[in-house]
Amino acid sequence: MPQARPSLAIALTFLLAACATTPEAPPPQAAAPSAPASVTAGLERYMDQRAQVERVGFRLRRSAAQACAKDGDTKPDLGLIVWSLANFSNAEDRTRLQSVFGLTNAVTVALAVDGAPAARAGLKAGMTLTHVNEEPLGEGKGATERFIQLSNAAARKGAVRLRLASGQTVTALPQTVCEFPTLLVRSPEVNAAADGRVLAITSGLFELTRSDDELALILGHELAHNILGHLKQPAKESPSILDAFMRATIGIAVAKASTPPYSIENEKEADYVGLYLMARAGYDVTAAESFWRRLNGTTRATAVNVTHPSGEDRLSALQAAIGEIKGKQKAKKPLEPDLKPRQ
Repeated sequence: MPQARPSLAIALTFLLAACATTPEAPPPQAAAPSAPASVTAGLERYMDQRAQVERVGFRLRRSAAQACAKDGDTKPDLGLIVWSLANFSNAEDRTRLQSVFGLTNAVTVALAVDGAPAARAGLKAGMTLTHVNEEPLGEGKGATERFIQLSNAAARKGAVRLRLASGQTVTALPQTVCEFPTLLVRSPEVNAAADGRVLAITSGLFELTRSDDELALILGHELAHNILGHLKQPAKESPSILDAFMRATIGIAVAKASTPPYSIENEKEADYVGLYLMARAGYDVTAAESFWRRLNGTTRATAVNVTHPSGEDRLSALQAAIGEIKGKQKAKKPLEPDLKPRQ
């Protein structure tokens, strides 16, 4: 059973890493360290897209909490993402964040997920946080990490009191959700993935969606993989697919080898259960047909390597599942998938 994971600060999605090797003999003169690359170009558009991904992801994870609880994969969540100027070291990024977002070294709300506890309590992007349950956060390096630590600990006990720089205190009651962070990764690749620990979708695939319902189809499919245990990995195995998606943020393609193999059986189960997760969260499952037709046409035309190809057989199975779900909804029956035991 994995331990509870902290909420992700917004800076994580813009993380850049450089690899270095140690030569056998040191050079005569050490080269000056290169400045970190800028990672915030186009940030305004990204934040709008991220808000939609977080909104749909939170709603799916909340409605599926009971299923995730069977393996202990739940956590109390406020639906709050924070950032600070101290999370960014590139001068261009810091200037952009100060001018566009008014960001300082204080812990600042980057995103209060629509419909989640923090937003319902009145928190909005741009608000500065100073205390969690009367514990001061400070500013600068380590402040966002301190917020994550304190807010998670407080959420496990119940209501969380957050004091703002204005002096106002708001109280948010966390909700239990599936413990799988939802990531939007800036990459032109048309891709989505799960690895038993996270859910991720690239901006390339996000931009093919036309509604929350279509986005829920994708995220529901990935959530189903995690809930069904298709991608459980021993702790000693290779790094999470999260690492591959982090590499994708700097234009490095997501390698096939980085993605755990999907069997035909697993894909069918994830399609089927993902539709039920959509329906339980209140999304329209009929969106699946038009989206998969569009995705299939797009990927055939551009020869893009997609994690989840869509063919006519798959479309037929989706249509059958949609009919089954609509029938249960009409008859007011529980939305429970009829999974057959594996042989």
